[in-house]
Amino acid sequence: MTATDLPLKLQEILRPKLRFLAHSAEVPMDEDLGKLGLDSMASIDLLMEIEQQFGVQIPDELMTADTFTTGSHLRSVIEKLI
Repeated sequence: MTATDLPLKLQEILRPKLRFLAHSAEVPMDEDLGKLGLDSMASIDLLMEIEQQFGVQIPDELMTADTFTTGSHLRSVIEKLI
């Protein structure tokens, strides 16, 4: 996985977990994921899928609400780990 592949792959992972976002809409990376429909159960699923797809393990100190606030926050965390 390269840094150039990251944004598209992250959007693919996020899209099905955002139940308030229209199916044809692009994931707005700077909007609050909670307001787009990401709930606590979907967050756990998202975490596991990110770790699997990107081959990273998000350390406990980064398991904060801030990390999962927006797609951009998630992207910056993943970029630090790959």
